[in-house]
Amino acid sequence: MSAHLGHAVTAFIDGELDHTRRDEVLAHLTHCDGCRAEVEALRRLKAALRLEPTAVPMDLAARLLSAPAVPLPEARPHRRRRSSEHARLRRTAMGGALVALGLGGALSLAGPPPSGPVAPLDPTNAGFVRDHGATSNEVPFTELDVVSVSSTRSPAPAP
Repeated sequence: MSAHLGHAVTAFIDGELDHTRRDEVLAHLTHCDGCRAEVEALRRLKAALRLEPTAVPMDLAARLLSAPAVPLPEARPHRRRRSSEHARLRRTAMGGALVALGLGGALSLAGPPPSGPVAPLDPTNAGFVRDHGATSNEVPFTELDVVSVSSTRSPAPAP
């Protein structure tokens, strides 16, 4: 294989190049003595191989069949290839990076935390019971006597 033309030398000798690439190779061969010598050597080799038939001994098949069988080496247990281990590691790292990117995106889209104080949570739900009673004229949990309902609103209890 030529250092200048690469695999194009053998394709040129075999006639496998298209017209444009063949013209490029011919133009190179007019200026490069080394590539021209390599092309000529390969052409001579190809012609010699075409002309001289290879003589196969008549007893070749019998000699091959009578040869002693070579014992096969013991099969080793199949070991996972390192490339598959690396591929799994790459997939895991990529998955972790995507999760981190997704969380970061979600946090950035959520915006900054509220600047003012957040309304306190009323664990007794007294406000709910009072508002529900005032709007629906029904009082939940009446069997437990949790809250008495009045038609007037009472002020909210102080925290």
